[in-house]
Amino acid sequence: MDNSKPALSKEEIMPYFDKWEALKPGIQELYDQKQSEASESMAAAIANYEELLEMCAPAGGSDRRTKMEPLNGEERLQFIKNKVVSPFALIQLNLLYTELRKKIARFIAN
Repeated sequence: MDNSKPALSKEEIMPYFDKWEALKPGIQELYDQKQSEASESMAAAIANYEELLEMCAPAGGSDRRTKMEPLNGEERLQFIKNKVVSPFALIQLNLLYTELRKKIARFIAN
């Protein structure tokens, strides 16, 4: 019985984090200027995050310690989607990216 999980490489996941790092300053500026376009930019950042989660899912486990998702990730992502006009959505999305990056780093290191 083979319990090995699919491999997850740095080369596969880094483009998602690079895209986020490229989007984040512009989104922050739009929120600072109270521009409605912030929601559109956030939609792109959210879609990028969801694609990353989808890519990571097969590599993780099913319990909260091994699942490739931040703690309470689904609820937090729903908050972001519901409150996308609020700058707090950007803060929360940034935290999700940061926490997911740490989980992936631990997974790749093992």
